Amino acid sequence: MRSNKYYVSYHYILLIALIILILVLFMQIHLSDVACQYSVNDDVAILVKVQGSLGVIDIPTEMYLKDALSLAIQRGAPLVVLVDSYGGYVDSMINIANMILNSEAPILGYVYDKALSAASIVIQPMHVIGISPYGVIGAAQPISINPITGQYEYINESKVINSLTAMAVRYAEARGRNSTAVQLFITKNLVLRGEEAVEKGVADIVAVDLNDFISKLNGRVIAIKYGTMVKNVTIHINSYEEYKPSLYVQVYAYLRDPTVNSILWFLGFFGTFITLLTGRVDVLPLTIVFLILALLGGSVSLNLVSVLLIALGSLFIAVEFMYPGFGVLGVSGILALVFGLLLMPISPATQITPTVFESLRNLVLILCGGIATFFSFVLYKALESEKKRATQMVVSRVGKAVERIEPGKRGRILYEGEYWFAESSEVIEPGDIVEVVDRRGFVLIVKRKR
Repeated sequence: MRSNKYYVSYHYILLIALIILILVLFMQIHLSDVACQYSVNDDVAILVKVQGSLGVIDIPTEMYLKDALSLAIQRGAPLVVLVDSYGGYVDSMINIANMILNSEAPILGYVYDKALSAASIVIQPMHVIGISPYGVIGAAQPISINPITGQYEYINESKVINSLTAMAVRYAEARGRNSTAVQLFITKNLVLRGEEAVEKGVADIVAVDLNDFISKLNGRVIAIKYGTMVKNVTIHINSYEEYKPSLYVQVYAYLRDPTVNSILWFLGFFGTFITLLTGRVDVLPLTIVFLILALLGGSVSLNLVSVLLIALGSLFIAVEFMYPGFGVLGVSGILALVFGLLLMPISPATQITPTVFESLRNLVLILCGGIATFFSFVLYKALESEKKRATQMVVSRVGKAVERIEPGKRGRILYEGEYWFAESSEVIEPGDIVEVVDRRGFVLIVKRKR
């Protein structure tokens, strides 16, 4: 067993970690008040990149674009969207496309490499579409994916195809584009490249890179229509400022990644099953955290998961303080709190400067690394202490059976004030005094005291 001094030191450091986490949350809430005064020249465009972890047309990408668009509207600046995406999910596709269609700010899309499947529909309501000479657009026939096997099959049901086609045609016609070609994206998996996409009227400009695209935009007049309002805007961009996704959007995107989400489900579900099967319920809090994080791969609200993690983390840490153990509750609690705070939506993007955001992100990452290092040390010391305890066990110590023990069947005994599983080569009845002769992991080998 560890000394009281060790427990005091452990809980003292745990308390410090909690205070730092609260300060991080405080910064998230209050730093935005200072950032509200930040403004830029109207000739500076806002750049977002739909690629990498945010290249999937999904909820995190939808949140990212919504924040960036809010920032562009507040500054009166155009929004430039660099697209390099294989597509994504229908619901987010519709939400993003409708958001772009009704935008008050100019939205200028540039297909760097590919805009396939859902991405080819999302870009249609953008006011101007540029594409690289080797970029491709199209292949938007919907598919269904088996979440367990990963296998997919094309959807040919007329109810689905017709509804998606009608929406895609509406987006294309709203910007004067070739609705027939866009319709073929869905019904025939049509794919167009660079010059061909411009010739067919589903893109507007061929540009070798993003800077070339922006230079060709300058001086172009576009009509902005939202609600009953119509205004003509002349594009004049001197430079652009990349808008980085907020920390919780990045974490959310990684947790919704199919591979990461599958690992979380495996650790959560099978981990819980194994802990219950083996009686190692002390590890159960950790597997519960994995299960809650795995819920983000479905349709469960991000806010709900964030609240659950913060509440669960607080509960685990409170129990750890009152009933000290080997630190698993503390690790689980800190893990739940960290992810709960990281996933908590912060102030809107219009109120956060890049400098403040970057400082906040670095602080949280350093904090997470420090906490992980500390608790790795705690677990190492706990396991080392348990190992020493096993090697220092003196043969023929006395305990008392509380359950019947038979050869090949375990039972529990009361030994040194703790309940242990025990095995014996003879029958031992409840109440018998036993001698501990050996230990195998967390199981004691005993015999009846003569």
